[in-house]
Amino acid sequence: MKRTNISSLALLLALTACQERSLQLEVPDREMKIAVLAPGVHTKVSAESFEADDRIGLFVTDYIEDATPMPLQISGNRATNIAATFDGTAWNPAKTVYWGSGKSDVYAYYPYIENISEIDNQFFAVSEDQDTQRSEAGLGGYEASDLLWAKAEGVSSAGGAVTLPMKHLMSKLTVRIVAGEDYIGSLPSDASVLLHNTVTGARIDFAGGSVVKDPYSGAKSINMKKLGVRTSDGVEAVVFEAIVVPQMLETSVPLLEINSKSVSYLLEDSFNFRPGVAYTYTATLNTSTTAIKVEIGCEIEDWNSTGGSGSGDSGEGGEGEGGDSGDDGKVYTDLSAAGTANCYLVSQAGDYKFKAVIGNTDATVGNVKSVEVLWESFGTDVMPNVGDLIDAVSFRDGYVRFSTPKTFAKGNAVIAVKNSKGNIIWSWHIWCSEEGWQEHIYNNNAGTMMDRNLGATSATPGSVGALGLLYQWGRKDPFLGSSSISSSVQAVSTGTWETSSTQITNILAISNPTTFFTGYTNHLPDANWQSKKTAYDPCPAGWRVPDGGDNGIWSKARFGTTTYDSTNEGISFSISSPSTTWYPASGYRSNNDGGLYSVGYYGNYWSASPSSNYAYNLYFSNGDYVNPSHSNYRADGFSVRCLQE
Repeated sequence: MKRTNISSLALLLALTACQERSLQLEVPDREMKIAVLAPGVHTKVSAESFEADDRIGLFVTDYIEDATPMPLQISGNRATNIAATFDGTAWNPAKTVYWGSGKSDVYAYYPYIENISEIDNQFFAVSEDQDTQRSEAGLGGYEASDLLWAKAEGVSSAGGAVTLPMKHLMSKLTVRIVAGEDYIGSLPSDASVLLHNTVTGARIDFAGGSVVKDPYSGAKSINMKKLGVRTSDGVEAVVFEAIVVPQMLETSVPLLEINSKSVSYLLEDSFNFRPGVAYTYTATLNTSTTAIKVEIGCEIEDWNSTGGSGSGDSGEGGEGEGGDSGDDGKVYTDLSAAGTANCYLVSQAGDYKFKAVIGNTDATVGNVKSVEVLWESFGTDVMPNVGDLIDAVSFRDGYVRFSTPKTFAKGNAVIAVKNSKGNIIWSWHIWCSEEGWQEHIYNNNAGTMMDRNLGATSATPGSVGALGLLYQWGRKDPFLGSSSISSSVQAVSTGTWETSSTQITNILAISNPTTFFTGYTNHLPDANWQSKKTAYDPCPAGWRVPDGGDNGIWSKARFGTTTYDSTNEGISFSISSPSTTWYPASGYRSNNDGGLYSVGYYGNYWSASPSSNYAYNLYFSNGDYVNPSHSNYRADGFSVRCLQE
């Protein structure tokens, strides 16, 4: 018995030792490290990076067989709402998180919420007093409201530390009080600003990284954070900021209240606060009397892309050649410096801006509340991703600003600005082409034309890129052409296109740039396109739609019968310099249904010369027929070849 007991004990000890070794082998010895980034993202009122003692929350989920990600849940994850504290150099989780054997998804958010009850509907509220300061008791009101989120997908221990670039989920509003030319005295440094009638409660989806307005929270007032006097582009301003839950104020309500000993002003407005967008109101003081007049202008920026505005250190913005430096540190080339227009050519990757004015005039488009890219297209059958041509847009100081990706893409896009009701108030065609255009001089001193169609990315015979875009007569905004030189197959785009039989007006055309208005008598006024460039002309600065008819450029240049090129689907006309110029048979859009027809059969090119329900145009067919003084219904969609002014 004793021997048996000893043997049993030895066996038990051996088994226990094996189990312990087995358990030790199953415990990963690789600690997960994180790097939380906020490049250009203002997470504080006075800083662009995290500060010591900041805390984030961490979630980690694993993949099934490295193929299927496990959903983020309230419990049962590899890591669930682990607090990680920044010591000024590194992030230190309250509980060590180890790598699993395969891939993982890592989620992070700021500021840390100790008790989370829901993953996809967690309540969160921005502070009603965002001017309170940070203390040992906790974050200041502004900091505690700035909800940030990041996700790293499909990471593993082989990749080293997990990089988590944060983004803003809320909106930001900046109010700048500046002195006008006739303002006497100092800026009201004692001022306070209240943001009224906004819902402060929100619901967070930690898995998707989004917030929505809490449907059960009522509208309240927010005391905005006062930053004091700041200088931007050499202009001093008293600056205030607030973090706002994304929401739409559909009807005009008391929105901003500015108060001081010398200023008292209440702004009523409707507004659409969108996630990750920074808005700036500039209040210009025009007199020093108690009955002060305040002029309000609004600017819009992608907060996550630019870092917002008005929250950087004091200092004047620098300037680069042909551009300006904004609060985001980028130098924007001014495309409108040589003249404003409804179309701007960009030939390389970069950051650009243009004045938000009506066509070639100096008249402002109005009170801009948002800016967006309506559509992008390569002009082919390849669907671009959103941002392939233009990856960021903003509005500041009366300029629309945009950036292309670092890898430049050829094609076309349209940028629109909207008012507080979400209606389009103007739009511009951005022509992306490395080649640009060449000047072609026509016979008989008829004039100088571009070597390609408006919107074309090539002038090579037989190239799809030579087809360009199509226009209804009198409209500044383009429609897509074909993705083929020999068949009527519309090029694809990121936008949404519509047709309407409603009687067209300039107001309707401006507010609906992607709607084709049908009906053979449905056209815009004669004055829209003229021999002298108008505000509705679609050509770039220095160019316009040419004259037509018997005295038009094609008649003067004696464009007559010539041989149609059935291989490249178009006609080469004889000109003065160089010797020929190429016109593709780009087809047309019908006034009947807006459809694309006759690509590879007919060439139709608008002039600026109207005639009743018609307008003159250059017309040719694949049967070698050419008419330089043809006429068609203005509601048709034809190509445009621009004439130098």
